[in-house]
Amino acid sequence: MSKNIANNKIQGCPEYSFKVTYSHDLSEEGGIMVKCEFDGEEEFDYQKGLAVLLIEEKIILNNNWWMKEWDKEFREMFSINLDCSDVFAWGCADAETFNFDELEDVFNHYEKDNDWGTQIWCIKKRNMLPQEPVFDIIQKEGIWDLTTMNLDNNPFW
Repeated sequence: MSKNIANNKIQGCPEYSFKVTYSHDLSEEGGIMVKCEFDGEEEFDYQKGLAVLLIEEKIILNNNWWMKEWDKEFREMFSINLDCSDVFAWGCADAETFNFDELEDVFNHYEKDNDWGTQIWCIKKRNMLPQEPVFDIIQKEGIWDLTTMNLDNNPFW
């Protein structure tokens, strides 16, 4: 469903013409619109992008328990990480941190490939090949070509 709102006046803000497209069903074509159009320019909606990745279980919420040198207050703060368990080694709970300014790129990877996009982002960030069975699956899918990314060898295989 698409809804157009023209010249909507928000108190204290200039008038904008914007278009919002949304769906309540993630399996529907279009899903949740995380890019909104304001005056003809598309802007990424960080909250909705993060929400989609959470709903799709691509993100692990944690705290920073492993940062022993940090004060307790900071160790207990939320930590938002991408799930990359079993990508680099079997039986390995693994996650990759990312910064706020990287969220749109992470989401773009997810949007290109709902199955492997966020893991590909982690692979690129670490500049490391995934373990062999994962490599084979990703190559077979044909969306990404890991052989062209100049990735370092994985020490686990």
